[in-house]
Amino acid sequence: MIKLFHDFDQNEWFILINLVIAYTTILRLPRLFPKSIALLIGLFSISLAKGADHTLGVAPLDYYDTNEIPVFDITDFATWFLYPAAGYLYIYFYHRLRIAGPAIPVYVLFGSALGLGFELLSVKLHVFTYKDWTPGYSFLVYLLAQSATILFFTLTKHWFFKGRTGR
Repeated sequence: MIKLFHDFDQNEWFILINLVIAYTTILRLPRLFPKSIALLIGLFSISLAKGADHTLGVAPLDYYDTNEIPVFDITDFATWFLYPAAGYLYIYFYHRLRIAGPAIPVYVLFGSALGLGFELLSVKLHVFTYKDWTPGYSFLVYLLAQSATILFFTLTKHWFFKGRTGR
């Protein structure tokens, strides 16, 4: 069942404020890669996140809920737009800082810790409600997801520029 709103309180404000901050930041940053790569990063990020949510957050596992109620509403949909922004910013700084070699695992660990910190704040504000879930599980998911995002970006960038040079 889809509802328009449950209640408009702290978690909805948290989501809206973070959406404004994330997309304002993205629009103000200098462009580092083609729009097609940026779009693919966003689509990959939302696919990865929603795939995890629909595996771990619904029956039969049902480890957590998004927002206060287990019923899908418009603010659940709004959270979907946080994932592409987070993925884009994660890759933007990875690329901008020219992370390479042994610095990659450090960047993944740092990004995972940052993601976990944001998630814990989200839990405190009822954006997520843990059932049979712990922050340790989230940290492992972040390690895998952020590693996969870097791999996806690296391969996409390679294929994009390989196609441009004809090699």
